[in-house]
Formats: sequence, structure tokens, C-alpha cells
Amino acid sequence: MATSAVERAWNDQSSWSQAADRLKRELERWRHLALALAVLGAVLSASAVAAGLSSSGGKVLAFGSAASVAVAGTVRARTGGRVVQDWTRARSVSEAIKSEVYAHLVRGDNDDALDQRVAALEKDGGDLLRYKAAAAPRPRALPEVHDLESYLRTRVRGQIDGYYRPRARDLERKAAFVRRIELALGVAGALLAAAAGIWEEDAVVVWVPVVTTVAAAITAHAAAARFDYLVVEYLRTADELERLSRRGGTAAGLSDEELVAAAERIISIQNEGWMAKATSGDDTA
Repeated sequence: MATSAVERAWNDQSSWSQAADRLKRELERWRHLALALAVLGAVLSASAVAAGLSSSGGKVLAFGSAASVAVAGTVRARTGGRVVQDWTRARSVSEAIKSEVYAHLVRGDNDDALDQRVAALEKDGGDLLRYKAAAAPRPRALPEVHDLESYLRTRVRGQIDGYYRPRARDLERKAAFVRRIELALGVAGALLAAAAGIWEEDAVVVWVPVVTTVAAAITAHAAAARFDYLVVEYLRTADELERLSRRGGTAAGLSDEELVAAAERIISIQNEGWMAKATSGDDTA
């Protein structure tokens, strides 16, 4: 049986989404490895000083510290620039095709027009097609959308309750966890510094910069993930979609087609803002 244009587009969207997910997982693995190596390097460096740099054990620890720092720098290079751009662009193509599919299901417009729009989107991401080719589409039914009400229920409500608000809550928990770690490390650093000043013990002094380094590495890692920014953006987008779905304010006078276009524009703006923010500091580990 022949595959319709909307089914082809839906399959393409699945492949692009999986490609973006794989690129993100790889990026996160490199970031976690860079963080672990930075922490390990700091711990080994302090351990080398505590053991005595002239001793055989101290020399081994110092070598391990230097190796960890060197490898961390190499790994960190895998978390920026092109890697981040490939991930965000693949996600952008995926979301743009999804938007076209939903709009097509509501409008019921010409299949050729949908094919052309999807082809144009994939042409913009032509250098990423190798990632898409490696991801077979997952079998799944088309969204149950055929008019405005089903669109609002499936697409808009689904984004609000099934994505933006749950993701915001999840990211809030992650951000709070990072802040607790930063606070604990700050307190530990202050206590170590105080203890070093009182007792003037070298074995204590050497651990003060370790705690500072670890805290800085975790802060940089969290900054790269941009938890706080995404929480604000997700909640703002959910609120805008909520107002639109109720047809409040300026949405009251919109036609069905204009309402769909407005909803997709809100989602698109959030995606574009997230993409711009994700690539604005992509050299951060």
C-alpha cells in the first residue's frame, strides 16, 4: 500500500528525533566524562601533595593528576562547537517537521505541498542526513488530529501537560540538586580553610583548592545544561499555549487556521530560543 505524504513526513520526523536524541546522549556522555576527569585531576593533585611529591606514591599520583587534566581538556573539546550545533539543528528539523504534520492534519491541504515543505526543511539540514539515515523510524500511529478541537486536545494540551510543565518540574529538581551540592562544597571549603588557618596543617591546606575546583567544575557543568533558563522558557511557553487554547485576549478573534498557526509559532519561538541559547556558550563544559 502506498504511503501518504503525511505518513512519510511522520516517519521522517521520527528519524530526525532519534538522531537528535542520539547526538544529545553522546554530548552528555562527553560532558559527564569531562566533569569526572576534572574532579579526579584535582583530587589526585592534592593527594600527591599530601603523599609527598618526592615519594614514589606522590609521583604516581601527580602523573595521574596531569593525565586526567590533559584528557579532560581533550574530552571537553568534544562538548562544544559543531557537536552542540549538530544536536540542536537535528532537533530543530525534527520539531519543524512535526509542526508541518500537525498543521497539515488540521488544514487537510495538498500532499505535494507537504512533501515540498518537508524537503525544504531536510535540505537545510542536508549535512546532518547521515545521522538521520542511521535512525530507522519507529512504528507509530499518526496523531489523532482532524479538526481544531482535536488539534487543541492532542497537540496543544499534549505539549502543555505532557512536555513543557513536566520538563520544567524535572529541571527545577535538577537545578535544586546542583545548588545543594554547590552549597555543601562551599561550606566544606570554608571549614577546610578555617581549619587550615587554625592548625596550619599542610594536609588540610591542600584540599581547599580541590573543593574550590570541584565546585567550579560542577557550576560550569550546570551552566552548560542551562537548567534555570529552560525552566523559565518551558513555563512561559506553557502559559502562552494555555491562554491561546482558551482563546483569551487577542486569540478570541482568530480563525481556526490562524489559531493553529499561532500555536505552532509559539512552539517554534521556544525551540528557536532554546537553540540559540544552547549554542551561545557551547564551549562550556
